[in-house]
Amino acid sequence: MKEKSPRLPVFIELPERALLEDGALFVRLRTLAELDEFWSENRDKFAFACEGKLSDQPIFLHEYEWVFGSTKAAVVRTVLRWGQSGIECEFYNWAHHDPQMHEMFFGDRDAYRDSMIQKGIWSEKEEASFRVDSVRRSAATYRGWWRICNLPSGFSSSEWLDGGKGHEELSDPQMPYDEVAITLQEQTFDDWRQSDFGEIEAHNVESIDELIQYWKDERAKGEDYYGEENQIT
Repeated sequence: MKEKSPRLPVFIELPERALLEDGALFVRLRTLAELDEFWSENRDKFAFACEGKLSDQPIFLHEYEWVFGSTKAAVVRTVLRWGQSGIECEFYNWAHHDPQMHEMFFGDRDAYRDSMIQKGIWSEKEEASFRVDSVRRSAATYRGWWRICNLPSGFSSSEWLDGGKGHEELSDPQMPYDEVAITLQEQTFDDWRQSDFGEIEAHNVESIDELIQYWKDERAKGEDYYGEENQIT
């Protein structure tokens, strides 16, 4: 496993309002008017975005900082400062680094099946699923998985994608690195969309539309709204 001390992405400057090679754009939008104007002019150009939220110790983006892009992977690469921060992908060879747990996994899987059969509660559907999984993941072929590594302090590679829940696991060590990276970056974006990540909120076109309308409604009601403290009165 690789051990590095990555630079915090938030300290790696991004050029503002300059289209990057992969089509991503970094911009600071400090008021609701700025956000509304930018989105009105660029809604047709970008399908995805990440918004920096208020945080005492930001790691990826400050509040009011946005990254827009035409693909999920491009947005995540920019947020993580891929290629500059030290964050990258690695194949975690589970069988090599933790052979006991690797062996136990398959032993426990087989023991559970045997136990359910003996109790008479093992269904044909479960047996079919077991056989498919046994072909896909055997002790000889399932050696580990690809993951994002060298994450900043406080983030674990094993927990980066919510423990892998709901995500396709990449277990082929020969899978091309670029393909691995894009897939894991896309999974990261989807995870940010589905979970409460804290300092990052991931958006698609519809959620940005909804966000702007929400803050306009809050402003109309006299409530706090996006960038109110930055509004010049």
